[in-house]
Amino acid sequence: MSGGDGIGHNSGAHSTGGVNGSSSGRGGSSSGGGNNPNSGPGWGTTHTPDGHDIHNYNPGEFGGGGHKPGGNGGNHSGGTGDGQPPGAAMAFGFPALVPAGAGGLAVTVSGDALAAAIADVLAVLKGPFKFGAWGIALYGILPTEIAKDDPRMMSKIVTSLPADAVTESPVSSLPLGQATISVTKRVTDVVKDERQHIAVVAGVPASIPVVDAKPTTHPGVFSVSAPGLPDLQVSTVKNAPATTALPRGVTDEKDRTVDPAGFTFGGSSHEAVIRFPKESGQAPVYVSVTDVLTPEQVKQRQDEENRRQQEWDATHPVEVAERNYRLASDELNRANVDVAGKQERQIQAAQAVAARKGELDAANKTFADAKEEIKKFERFAHDPMAGGHRMWQMAGLKAQRAQNEVNQKQAEFNAAEKEKADADAALNVALESRKQKEQKAKDASDKLDKENKRNHPGKATGKGQPVGDKWLEDAGKEAGAPVPDRIADKLRDKEFKNFDDFRKKFWEEVSKDPELIKQLKNQNKTNVQKGKAPFAKKKDQVGGRERFELHHNKPISQDGGVYDMDNIRVTTPKRHIDIHRGK
Repeated sequence: MSGGDGIGHNSGAHSTGGVNGSSSGRGGSSSGGGNNPNSGPGWGTTHTPDGHDIHNYNPGEFGGGGHKPGGNGGNHSGGTGDGQPPGAAMAFGFPALVPAGAGGLAVTVSGDALAAAIADVLAVLKGPFKFGAWGIALYGILPTEIAKDDPRMMSKIVTSLPADAVTESPVSSLPLGQATISVTKRVTDVVKDERQHIAVVAGVPASIPVVDAKPTTHPGVFSVSAPGLPDLQVSTVKNAPATTALPRGVTDEKDRTVDPAGFTFGGSSHEAVIRFPKESGQAPVYVSVTDVLTPEQVKQRQDEENRRQQEWDATHPVEVAERNYRLASDELNRANVDVAGKQERQIQAAQAVAARKGELDAANKTFADAKEEIKKFERFAHDPMAGGHRMWQMAGLKAQRAQNEVNQKQAEFNAAEKEKADADAALNVALESRKQKEQKAKDASDKLDKENKRNHPGKATGKGQPVGDKWLEDAGKEAGAPVPDRIADKLRDKEFKNFDDFRKKFWEEVSKDPELIKQLKNQNKTNVQKGKAPFAKKKDQVGGRERFELHHNKPISQDGGVYDMDNIRVTTPKRHIDIHRGK
């Protein structure tokens, strides 16, 4: 996703709160317990790393009277097989892979702290945002790694956050009967680059359910039912360590930038805020459960995303230009930061070369002095009894040490020179990249300036063309229907505040033309009299776009005349989209 500064990710372990979807331990007995809803197949005890025992429901782990598939019942100390340590709660903001089960999902929440890396992401997403929702992709999903054989056995990805991190309303103070709450940040799935991701999304507030956790007969274990979510069995643990290890099939997104979230974000995610009994001491928790899509489903979502993006772009040229300019500007800002970093590296490398050169020169001088000293006592080399023989030996030892020092300083100098060469090369690459980003930002700025012309005042020009009694039938063909010459005669040389003003006057003039107005049905006659475009036929409508549209044959961004009526065509929404698709 681009458009903002990258967010660093701390992959180390934190003693922070979160949610867990993996467990190990002994299953509950399938016999006994009478009508106790918290015993029997699917129930078991999880042993946390700090010695706590958590009674919780997890049919994928404890199903069949406590026996794992292919294993024995009783205590288990190994991993869960999904890459996460057994019995540990996931830190807030980190995904837990929860096995699918007939009885619902079992999760564990622990503490109320927020990992620093996730807190940074939430801070960046304060906004304000234009053009809808924006988000930062945190994790990528590899569906074939999660369920290679049977899509029905796909696990769910559960992510939790402190409720206070996603809403400005104190959850604990809401009336008991309140069923929903407005959240400003959400954890949902997004599909981009042919892959499903888990992202934090902001910019479009949403109303999600608030549900109360119901105590069970086991301390610290609650049952939760929420609209759109599978039944949850939530275990709470105090002072239990939380893990940030990613489960199998989930990868970390290294380039965490702010990008448009798209039109289909959240299509496979379900959310709720869970409110716990006051006596539990557990703060309210936001939970997001995401269905893992199959590769075919990801492709379908991507196709839908692309289709809807093209439809929106076709009728929002100014907004598209503004969005592209923002993204290009953000890329340039990151390129400037990169260049600054590479320049600092080059400076430090040059300083290191100078320092190592000075040290090498000093070592060479020491070595040269030692060799001169050897020559001074060389006449005693073959006379062990002479008093100078010992001096000759000492000079030789000193020269040997000096030679070793020279070798060491030469190696350090060579390494410094290599680092300088690498720093120079890296800076050159960064400068070239920035040059490209500068051109991209300039092009985006120029295009925005041109597209903004439709918001500037102007005078209508052009002659239009003669039209017959089936004028609007051509709106769904080729380049669309021309501006009728009689309408052009009425509007030519008139000043308009902006293109919206022109559009309104255009349809008002159509309503006044007896030959054109009689081609419209009664409802559309009323529309054009009010300066509104008439409705197109159902087959020519797309989504919420139902009315005829005005299209610039030569794009404004390519210097096409905004108010040149010979450059304006009337099109149906469907044809307008196809034109911009190049069809």
